[in-house]
Amino acid sequence: MFKSLPTSYRLAMFVGVIVGVTASAITLGAVPNVEADFHVRWVQQALSEAPAALPFSFLYGGRHSSELIGKWKRSVTEESVNADKLRRTLTLTDPETGLEVRAVAAVYVDTPSVEWTLYFTNKGRKDTPILEQIKAVDATVKLGASSGVRLLRLVGSPCRIDDWLPLEDALRPGEQIDFATSGGRSSSSASPFFNLQWPGGGVITAIGWSGQWAAKIECTKNGDLNLSAGMQTAHLKLHPGETIRSPRIMQLYWFGDDAWRGYNQFRRVMFAHIMPRIDGQLVVPPIAHLSTSFYELNDSTEANVLSHLEAIKGLGFEVFWLDAYWILGGFGGGVGHYGFPIERVEPKDRFPRGLLPISDAAHKEGMKFLLWFEPERVNAGTYLAKEHPEFVISPARDGGGLFNLGNPTARQFMTRYLSEVIKRYKMDWLRIDYNIDPLGYWQFLDKQDPDRVGMAEIRYIEGLYRLWDDLRTAYPQLAIDDCASGGRRIDLETMSRSIPLWRSDNTCDMLDHKPATVVLAALKNQTMTAGLSRYVPFSTCGQMGSSPYLFRSGMNAGISFGEDCRPAGYPREQLKQAIAEAKRLRPYFFGDFYAIGPVTVRPEDWCVLQYHRPHDQDGMVMAFRRDASPDALHTVQLREIDPAADYDVTKSIGYERSSPKRVKGADITSLKLHIEQQPGSLIIEYKKVESQK
Repeated sequence: MFKSLPTSYRLAMFVGVIVGVTASAITLGAVPNVEADFHVRWVQQALSEAPAALPFSFLYGGRHSSELIGKWKRSVTEESVNADKLRRTLTLTDPETGLEVRAVAAVYVDTPSVEWTLYFTNKGRKDTPILEQIKAVDATVKLGASSGVRLLRLVGSPCRIDDWLPLEDALRPGEQIDFATSGGRSSSSASPFFNLQWPGGGVITAIGWSGQWAAKIECTKNGDLNLSAGMQTAHLKLHPGETIRSPRIMQLYWFGDDAWRGYNQFRRVMFAHIMPRIDGQLVVPPIAHLSTSFYELNDSTEANVLSHLEAIKGLGFEVFWLDAYWILGGFGGGVGHYGFPIERVEPKDRFPRGLLPISDAAHKEGMKFLLWFEPERVNAGTYLAKEHPEFVISPARDGGGLFNLGNPTARQFMTRYLSEVIKRYKMDWLRIDYNIDPLGYWQFLDKQDPDRVGMAEIRYIEGLYRLWDDLRTAYPQLAIDDCASGGRRIDLETMSRSIPLWRSDNTCDMLDHKPATVVLAALKNQTMTAGLSRYVPFSTCGQMGSSPYLFRSGMNAGISFGEDCRPAGYPREQLKQAIAEAKRLRPYFFGDFYAIGPVTVRPEDWCVLQYHRPHDQDGMVMAFRRDASPDALHTVQLREIDPAADYDVTKSIGYERSSPKRVKGADITSLKLHIEQQPGSLIIEYKKVESQK
C-alpha cells in the first residue's frame, strides 16, 4: 500500500510528522491512491499506542501533554465504517486524576484526507486540574527548507469589497504567522480553511469550530514547519462526569508543486464526505428569488410578497425566498419575537392569514419555500426577552442579548419552535441568520468562574450543532442556509450541515438600485467565487441583473437573485434564458475548479474561472471582462487539457450557444478570449472527443 509511493518522495513518517518531502514528477492518475494510502498510514501511526508525538497538544495542571502522556494508559480501536471510511480512536487516561482524552479520527480511503476531534472526560471523583491551551492540531513537518514555503489563505468575510479574496504569505526560517477569527464567528475576519505549501507538496487544514479559533504557522530556524490551531481561549477544570469537545480538524496532505492539485483534492473530499445531502443527493444552491428583500423590506405584506411571486411565474426559479422582514416588529427590533403559539409572531396587519398562503402559492408554482429566522439574537422587549430571560445571556439584564444554546432547556425550546414553524409553513429551506458577535457574551459568563473560562463557548457550539442536527433528523428533506451577517460562520462543521446562500453582506449596497452598484456587486461575486470555491464548492450571494455579465457573475451552481421583475417592460425573456443557461451549466460546478490568473478586486482586470470534470473529460470557462478593463483580448492557460486530443468547443457570448467546433487540445490549452462588451462575459464549453479505433 504505502510502498507504492514513488521513491523520489522518500517520505519517512512518524506521529504527525512528515520527513524529507521532495518534489518529483509523478503519474497524475496514480497519485490519488498513493495519497489516500498515505493518510491511512498517517492516522495509524499518529494515533498508535506508542506514537513518538501526537498531532495535538494541551496543557494539563500547568504541564505540556508531551510530558504527561508517556505515563498514561492507552488503547486504540479501529473499525471500518463503510467501504470508504475508517474510524480510529486513541484513548489516553491519566491514572491519577481520571482525565480521559479520546482522539476520534476518520480517514477516507477513496479521497485522501483525515479528520479528528478530541473529547475530554473527567472520569475521576473530583474536579480535574486546569486544562488549557487545547490545540486540536499541533504537528510538525520536518523539511529543513530555506525557501519556497507559502501560506495560502483567504480574507474571510468582514463585509468588505475583498471578502474571500485569496492571500499569500512567504514564510522564511525564523518567522511565524498568527491569525484568528474575531468576535466569536468562525469566518468573520479570517478563513478557517488554509493551505500551507512547501517545495514538493503541502497540507490543507480545515477548522470545524463555529466560534473563536486561532492558528499559528511557524517556520523554525532550521526550516521545519509547525502548524497549530484550536480554541483561542480555554482555561477550565472539568467536574466529575463532564465531557467537552475540541474543534474538528481536517487535513489533506498533497504532493507536487501545484497548489491547485491540493485544492481540487479537497473539493472532492467535500463533495464525497462533508457537504449535506437529501435522499443521498448533494444539496445544491437553488436558483432563488428574494422577493421583497431589496424593495419593501419591513413594509413587506402578503400582497406585495405574492406580487413578486406572480411576476416570476414561468421563468424557471426553483426557490421563493422570504427574508427577515416578515417578523412582528420588523427586522431589527423584532428579532426575538419567537414563541408559542407561533401565530402571534406573524404581524396581523401585514400577514393577516399568516405565512402558509405564501408557502402554498410558491409550491403551487413548482418552487420550494425558504424562510428566514435569527434564533440566536434577542432584542429587549421581545417575547423571548420578557417571557424567558433565563434563556438569554444578557449583560444589560434587560432580557436582550444572545440566546444561549449552551442551556439545554433553551436549546430544546428553540428546537420545538423551529420544528413547529418548519412543519406549519411547509418549509423546504430554513435560513439561519446570526447578526451578533457572541464572544463578549461568552466572556461575560466566563467571568463568573475564572476556572471555567471557555466553557460557555464550548457548550454553546455543541448546542448549535445539536440544534441543527435535531432539525435535520426530524425533517430529512430540509435544507439549511447558513448566514451570519453574510459569510461570518463558514467553517468545516457548518458546511457539513448547510449551504451558504449569502456569503457576504457586502452586496447589500445594491439597496440603492444604481446600475454602478449592481456592476460592482458582480465584481465582488466573481472574486468571492474565485476565492471561496477552493474549499467550499457551493456558495452564493445577492446579485441583480438579467444580462449575461451580471447573471453569470452571481451564478455558482445556484444564484440568489434580488432584482424586481414586476415593472412593465422588464426583460422577462432574457431572464428566462439566463435561468435556462444556469441550469444547463450547473453540472460543471461539480468538477475541479481553477481561477485562471490573479484574483483581484480591480475593475481593470479580467476574472477567468475554469471548471473541469475529469471523469467526463469536459468543462467550461467563465470569462469576465470587467467594466474598466481596457483589453478586449485576453489569453489564458487552461488546465487538464490533452494537447493531442480532439475537443468539441462551443462559445456563448449571449445566451445563444454557438455550434460545436472541433479543435485540437493544443489550440485551447493557450486560449485567446475575445469580449467586445465592457463589461462583458463569455462562456466556453469543451468536451474531449473519444478516439475512434
